[in-house]
Amino acid sequence: MITYTAPLWVGIVIGFIIGAAAEAWGIGNPETLIRLAKWEDRLFVDCILLGAAVATPVMFGLYALGVGFHWSPKPLYVIGVGLGGFLFGIGLAISGYFPGSTWMALGEGRRDAIYAILGGLVGAAAWTALYQTPAGQWLVNTLNFGSVIIGATHQAGKEYLIPWGGLTPVDLFLISLVYAGIFFTIAYYLPRYKGGAHSCLRGTLQGKITDFEKAKRLDTAMFLTYGGLPYDEKSVAKKLNEYWAVESNVTRYYMVSVGAIVGLTVVAEMFLHQIFGESTTYSWMAGALFLPNFKYSQIVFKGIGWEPFSDIGTLLGAFFAATFLTRRFTVFRKNIPPSWAKRFGNNEAIRALGSFGGTALMMFGARMADGCASGHILSGALQMAISGLWFGVMVMVAMIITAKIVYRG
Repeated sequence: MITYTAPLWVGIVIGFIIGAAAEAWGIGNPETLIRLAKWEDRLFVDCILLGAAVATPVMFGLYALGVGFHWSPKPLYVIGVGLGGFLFGIGLAISGYFPGSTWMALGEGRRDAIYAILGGLVGAAAWTALYQTPAGQWLVNTLNFGSVIIGATHQAGKEYLIPWGGLTPVDLFLISLVYAGIFFTIAYYLPRYKGGAHSCLRGTLQGKITDFEKAKRLDTAMFLTYGGLPYDEKSVAKKLNEYWAVESNVTRYYMVSVGAIVGLTVVAEMFLHQIFGESTTYSWMAGALFLPNFKYSQIVFKGIGWEPFSDIGTLLGAFFAATFLTRRFTVFRKNIPPSWAKRFGNNEAIRALGSFGGTALMMFGARMADGCASGHILSGALQMAISGLWFGVMVMVAMIITAKIVYRG
């Protein structure tokens, strides 16, 4: 089996690529994720769908050819993962942040990202304290079916999968093709914008765009660039902000390219024998700063890989993209997400409280579930991990319900 273990500093390069790509797509802006929770803009969903549709067959195809990967499907302890996903979704809807997008937002120069990072440390510390209690142990041990993917199981630390019922790696590759086809079909027919009509290739062939979609593109471009740096009419920033990153048709070349870049970068990371996860860094920091002798901190210290390096890379990649490509760097000016301002006004203290509290709850849920949007949803989806799919469903349910309540429909 072909294997290779990269030095930890390579995580900075991997994080840089993902941070720059996701920032260009708009994931670092909390308004993007708040609109996802409101189900108005399904950009992140399309990112995951397209990334998995491209990368999953590549990874399982290489595995069938004898390439070894650092498999990391999260364990499926049904109650803890489900409840963690639900809390994650609530916190996401309030704050507009994932664990990884906090570093992207900091790279964009967003002031409320500072409060989000502090809230993330509090949430991670809270789970560290709860983990060693009877309640915490019950959550992670009840209905725990281990690390399971569609068609196989995995034992921690092993470079191979244990297929179900005599299946072979080639069979898993064939399953991944069907899986990828389902994901691409959903992306193909699901309009990016709520109320939109075009999300598939036939929109490109017809060359049509509705007035509604034109308005959504303009509105998206305005909130992505608000407070950012100026750019001229012939710049890359204009194309990114006013055409590519606001495109309603998610199966056009730009959207598919970015999704593929993100997905294939995660595949490369797993080949290099590391994992793509963002929330573990918060537990590592919280443990080192506040709770070094707690049981959960000791587990994190022992198992931490290049996650802190990849988070540094994510920040640097987002800063590079926001400064030189998209020109969205806000220089830490006051910048309240429009959906938040419409509901709660422009009071920066209230926004800081929402950013801090929402991210604390989101991070608490992430650590309870042992993964976040990176480790569970993105990496999990690429590996066909059942825990990642279950976590993702609970996140979506919770964020949509919360958004309807918090932002009043």
